Amino acid sequence: MNISLQRKILEKTYEAICTIKNMKSIKVDGETTTQETIVVENQPCALSHSSNAHAKQGSVHAEASQTVKLFLAPEVEVKPGSKITVVQHGRTYKLEASGLPAVYSTHQEINLIETGKA
Repeated sequence: MNISLQRKILEKTYEAICTIKNMKSIKVDGETTTQETIVVENQPCALSHSSNAHAKQGSVHAEASQTVKLFLAPEVEVKPGSKITVVQHGRTYKLEASGLPAVYSTHQEINLIETGKA
């Protein structure tokens, strides 16, 4: 199966859209400052959740760890620390890229940390 066909099949599983933002240095009145800029908006993607089988008992409530992974097109540049908002199945997730993406010819996979729900 060729890569183009593999990619089309994989992209049919994308049930979410995301907006990715990075910090960018800009000059304002001769001073350099940083500003959040949109890298991509309404990008089709998929969000995958996998939970740790064991919850750790905290002082007030149990804490469970969860791994969140984003799947999207390989040409989208996602830097570590990028802020990512994903809307999937009627829910909005505020996330941050926690490391370098694993980039393949058909897609990329990015481990994320949840920073809150919108």
